[in-house]
Amino acid sequence: MPFARILSTGIYVPKKVMTNEEFEKLTHMKIDPHYSQVLGINHRHISSEKETPAYMAAEAGKMALKRAGLKPEDLDLIIVGTDTPEAITPPTASKVQHFLGLNEKEVPAFDVNASCANGALLLDIASRYIAMGDFRYVMVIGTYGMTKFLSWKYPWEALFSDGAGAVILTGSDSPGYLGSVMRTDGSWWYNWGIYMGTGTMNLDGIEKGFHKLDLRAPYPSTVNEEGWPMLIEKLLNKLNVSKEEIGMIFFTQVRRKSIHVVMEKLGLPLEKTHTVMEKYGYTGSACVYMALHDAIEEGKMEGLEEKLVLFVTSGVGYQQVATAFRW
Repeated sequence: MPFARILSTGIYVPKKVMTNEEFEKLTHMKIDPHYSQVLGINHRHISSEKETPAYMAAEAGKMALKRAGLKPEDLDLIIVGTDTPEAITPPTASKVQHFLGLNEKEVPAFDVNASCANGALLLDIASRYIAMGDFRYVMVIGTYGMTKFLSWKYPWEALFSDGAGAVILTGSDSPGYLGSVMRTDGSWWYNWGIYMGTGTMNLDGIEKGFHKLDLRAPYPSTVNEEGWPMLIEKLLNKLNVSKEEIGMIFFTQVRRKSIHVVMEKLGLPLEKTHTVMEKYGYTGSACVYMALHDAIEEGKMEGLEEKLVLFVTSGVGYQQVATAFRW
């Protein structure tokens, strides 16, 4: 039975940039020094009309293909993770497949939505397909166009940025993918979302046809600061490995201070994690792939052979997923 291993990565970032200072001028609301110092976000990338989630996903995918030395037709499966889809239906992945020029080959493609926990979850799903021997090359893409759902009226909207990250996985005789754990607390579904589906038409406080991100009740930072260490410990126990074997952990890039708190709780040095919110802002489903790509570019993954690499992601709803690879 083959193990899935990570073959290559790619990213796409919109050209337009809005700094924190520009956000403050636009909205007449103060966000710094909190955003720069606590969240680690000093600017955000704003997608144009052309730069839709599918467009950004395809561009990130093209980079990953080039870095792997593959052609689009080499792909056997495409999985897109996003909670900013192009439409409620059809899936965004169909359009991504089209942009990659794979219509005649009819490469299967589908969407996954575990909100911003998509990154780790997609790696788990793709790895299981590869382990079954069904596919050789699977591309997973996290894409995020949340600025298209903002009204630019609230300070918390400064969190969001657009972009896409892609990872290509392939089969290997040795790990590779080791396993995952996940958890959901559905009582939080009401806190934060884009409430435009059939089950939210009569939700209190939501206008009919309302198509904007709505923060109905904020999440405390402890959701991740308590949840991530618990999830990592559960995963390590499941795999019967020690935290001393960890070479790198990639977290959802939502709050730099929380990442530092979690690393301290784990007793691990900050050198064993990597952040990119200072480069790209918060890009939701794309962010852990963008962090991995950036760490590879900076040479931080060199010398980690046989070490554990963890992907730990969170999203509204709320969802938390941790996935482990042997690098």
